[in-house]
Amino acid sequence: MSKVASFICEHTAEYILIPKLKEILHKRFDIVTPIYPWALREGSNISKELHKHDKFKVVGLYPRRPKLVSATNPTITVKINEQILLGAQSGMKLGIPIVAGCPSARNFWELGNNPNCVWIKLNQGFTETFELELEHIQSSNYMNQMSKFIFTNEEDLLTYLSEKSELMDFTHAISSFRKIKMDSEGTGFHYPFRFMGGYKPVYFLLK
Repeated sequence: MSKVASFICEHTAEYILIPKLKEILHKRFDIVTPIYPWALREGSNISKELHKHDKFKVVGLYPRRPKLVSATNPTITVKINEQILLGAQSGMKLGIPIVAGCPSARNFWELGNNPNCVWIKLNQGFTETFELELEHIQSSNYMNQMSKFIFTNEEDLLTYLSEKSELMDFTHAISSFRKIKMDSEGTGFHYPFRFMGGYKPVYFLLK
């Protein structure tokens, strides 16, 4: 293999990343609810009625796949594309900090054996697609070298998400989800089916 390729899709990565990030967020928040919002489900009239008096914080996660050069090369490559960077920039303006995450795993069995997860910063001013090459076994020296791009420990990640997220109501949250989706695609308009497909974060509602 001359090009990097992955053995999983983003949805498979989500099954590992979401419980990990939920556990981290529970260190500071009593209630942590992950959602993948659809306009006619999470954004529906009945949902609006149920949650119209609530105030909460929101953070976002773009799941990324571990990519490999070959079956024997220990390096894991993670791609961060322009759409994700634009979405994260939009989220920050709206009070919703967004990070990317990738499980540090090279096969199905490592994926299912409580792998470490790399949490990637998306607020460093980058606007063009870039790739990170990650060590499979991450030493403390390596983590320090990569601190510009990744959170070196869970406490730093938790502090960032807690301090950058703003209290909001249901209406603001739903409109923000739409805005982030539009901005990530470089469009200035919205129609219902645009809420589906493409790069859309998993969101965590925090109380």
